[in-house]
This record gives sequence, structure tokens and C-alpha cells, in this order.
Amino acid sequence: MIKAPMNNITLSTELSEIFCYSIKTITDDLNHTFHTMMSDNLTTNITCNYVLCSNHLEEFSSVFNTLLKPSHNNSCTTISAFVIENENIFQKIESIFLYDGWSNNSDINKFNIATHDTSKAKCTYNNKFYIIKCYDHFYYIYNTESNECLLVVKNEKKAFTMINILLLSPYLSYGDLYAIHGGLVSNGSDNILLTNSSLGGKTTFALLFLENGWKIVTEETTYITKHGKILNYNIRNYFNIRVGTYLEFKDFFMKAGITNDFFLSMLHMNKNELFELGKKEQMLIYFDVLSKNKVNLSNDNITHTLRVSLDKNKSGITIEGSNHEEIVDGFLEISFAPTVTLFKGLLKINSVVKEKSKDGLMQIFRTIKSYSVISGFDYRKNFDFLIQEIKLKTLLCFKQKQIKKSR
Repeated sequence: MIKAPMNNITLSTELSEIFCYSIKTITDDLNHTFHTMMSDNLTTNITCNYVLCSNHLEEFSSVFNTLLKPSHNNSCTTISAFVIENENIFQKIESIFLYDGWSNNSDINKFNIATHDTSKAKCTYNNKFYIIKCYDHFYYIYNTESNECLLVVKNEKKAFTMINILLLSPYLSYGDLYAIHGGLVSNGSDNILLTNSSLGGKTTFALLFLENGWKIVTEETTYITKHGKILNYNIRNYFNIRVGTYLEFKDFFMKAGITNDFFLSMLHMNKNELFELGKKEQMLIYFDVLSKNKVNLSNDNITHTLRVSLDKNKSGITIEGSNHEEIVDGFLEISFAPTVTLFKGLLKINSVVKEKSKDGLMQIFRTIKSYSVISGFDYRKNFDFLIQEIKLKTLLCFKQKQIKKSR
């Protein structure tokens, strides 16, 4: 339903009033918490009255600050972020979002095309306010004049993911971090990045490693510094588990207390039939249910990259060396995604040259052993072979480098 027209002055006034009221509501709450994220380029001061999120923000900002370690106390830019869970404010913003007095621009259009399944952005005609709606439980409003942002959530744990992403996006815009499309698994010393496109098998292989005693560090996206150091924090706090993956690991899931009777009713289907269901049948499982304890990394760099894929027509597993440049080109799509471009405009950041970022990522990934792994549905019985092959080929790569150096 489209609401009655609202002119730009009225819309900006309403948003200003919402900002003031929300900030007062947060700061008047005796249980509100304060957190800071700092890099050399940007400081984000976060005030939060969302109890469910406060402990998360405390750990998140601590991990972030330990990694970035700014060389001085005064960043060039400061953003004030306010996180609130308030049903009345959420409903008010929800209503305003439907008015037809909003505008857009080229950055917003690119953002909306790229995120049409999950998010939608708008702005006021004077570009003072930008608003992003994510799913049905999250609104992000940015005031370009005051560098203040309001993150309004329903009481929905899944919203943590969007809070994380939108707090980190400005740091991607400044080039402090890269966002790498892939989840990370670790045994403490070996950190393996599992990457591929959606439905490629990343989560399936992450569960395979988890079942064999490894830990899942991140799901879907891994953040690293321009020096290749890992942000040891899972930004996406949930898994989407497909029916075929659930049934393959059903004993593991049921031991963890995760039972899905609807999925179990499909046990009569063969693996090809389950695979074809794809995203049509999947369940959400929160990260902390499967990976309860934070992983202590003795090595804070990615050691291996596996570009994994499942082939329903294949039996066994094939492991080959992978092209670094092809992998890096795929990763740059996230670090220069429309969300990042949108924040560059909001913060008036001079464009970070894509070629320079590619050179930086190439320098990082040249030191990482990268493989393409294609497997049939018999991947569980081939796990030991996979690990042996990776270590064998890593050893061969090392010996080849030593031979080249001696020449």
C-alpha cells in the first residue's frame, strides 16, 4: 500500500524527529551500553539499548579493535551509531518507508538491483537521509549531515547479521578490510577458506570438517585486513541448511538436539532428488548452536583455499591446483559491492582504486595454497583423502619453491 504523498521537507523533519526521539530513548535507558570500533581511518561509537545485542557488540568490537590496532587515537572520521529495539519506533519507520516522497540515485539503484531479494534503499531528495530496509526485521537510517546512523530492529536474533555487515561496510569503503566470499574452518593452526558460489557446497563442506573435529570460524563471509590477518568473528550468525545436507548429517544434527521431522520424512528420496530441491527446502540454524566456543587461532592468516563444488554425476573426489587471480577476482566483487559503493558516497570517501586492491589481494593469496575440489555425494568417506592430498600438495609446493630459490 502506498501512503499519501509527503514532501521532502516534511519527510526530513519526520526523520529528524525519529532520530532525536530514538537517541533519547536509548540514552535514557539505564541498561544501555556503549562500544567503540576504531581504525586509522574511522571511529564508530555505538550506543545500544537492545539487550540481546549488547554482549555481542562487546565481543565484536573487542575482536575488531584488537585486529585493527589503530596507530593513533584520532581517526579522520567518526560515525555515531545507535542500535535500538523498540516496536513503536519500528512501526513508525515502517510506515514512513511506504510514503512516495522518497527519491533515489545511481548508487541506490545499483544497490537495489544487487540486493533485491533481501533489501531496499531510498533517500530524501536533498540526500540528507538514506534508509535501508533489510528483510522484515531491520531498518538502517543514515544522516549524511551529522554522520549518525540509526539501526532499528525487531526482537529478532537474525538481525545481528545485518548489524554486523552495516557496521563493517564503512571500513570496507576505506580499504581497512576485505570481505572474502567463503566460510573459514580451522584446527587451530590450519585455516581453510571454503569458497564458491551459492549452492556450491560451502556449508556442506564446513559441516564435513566440523564432523571431523575441526571448528567453524566463519560462515559465508570472512573478513581480513589488507595484510591478510583474519577477523576472528563470525559476521553471519546463522546457517541455511538444505534438506539434503541435513539428512546427510542427520545423526550429527540430532546429537546436537536439532531435529526436523519434515526433513526426516524425506529420507525415502535419493540424493539426486534432494540435491535438486536446492533452496526450496532449507532450515535456519543459529551459529552458536553448532559452534559454541570461539576458536583460538595460533595462526591468524588463511593457510589454504578450497574452491569446493558438488557434482551429482560424479563419484569420488578430484583435487587440483587453483588459479589465484580467478579467486581474487571473485573476492573483489564483495569488497566493491554496491553496499560498499553506497557507503563511499555517504562518507564522501575518495574512490579506492580496484586495481590497487586487486594487487593487494593477489599479494596475500600468492602465499596461500589454493585448490579446486570437485566431489560427488560420497564426500564423507573421502575426507581423510582430501586432507592427505592437501598436505601432500602443500609439501610439494614448498619443495618446488625451495628448488627455484636454490637455482
